[in-house]
Amino acid sequence: MSKKIAIACDDIGFEQKQILLKYLTEEKGYEVVFDPVKKAEDGINTFAKLADAMAVVIQKDQCRLGIYVCGTGIGFTMQANKHWGIRATAVTNPYSAKRARLSNNVQIIGLGARVNGIPYQEMILDAFLDEPFDFEHARKNSLLNLNEAKADDDRNLKKPDYLAWNMGFAKENEG
Repeated sequence: MSKKIAIACDDIGFEQKQILLKYLTEEKGYEVVFDPVKKAEDGINTFAKLADAMAVVIQKDQCRLGIYVCGTGIGFTMQANKHWGIRATAVTNPYSAKRARLSNNVQIIGLGARVNGIPYQEMILDAFLDEPFDFEHARKNSLLNLNEAKADDDRNLKKPDYLAWNMGFAKENEG
């Protein structure tokens, strides 16, 4: 799969988002397929709308990963988690970013512009992006928790008709 990613921000995270966007494309080799905030004013009071839009982009398999930059990353990821199959979390350090991906196959991370500076956020992105979830070598508990997360989504959320992939609940071409 090609390296595609979504990125968004609010007005607080705009400047850091712009720097991280360049890092993602020039240093990490990602193609950004979703970047709706072109100036800081576009991000004012939009985290819920942008979380909903990013979730749909991922559900439609336009990309499988997303980054959001705001004051803390918390509100956006809370909203994104309301969507079937989406696993999002705010992270403040490289270890948590790495474990979010390796243990939970998280698709979206929220970064806090008021929490960490750019060099540290780049380290967080490296930790999140460089070691994808691996079904063959994942811990048994991680696989069990993914199955439970899917069952929970099935019980509590509406699975959209436009869903284009298994949302990382199973190996490619399964479930």
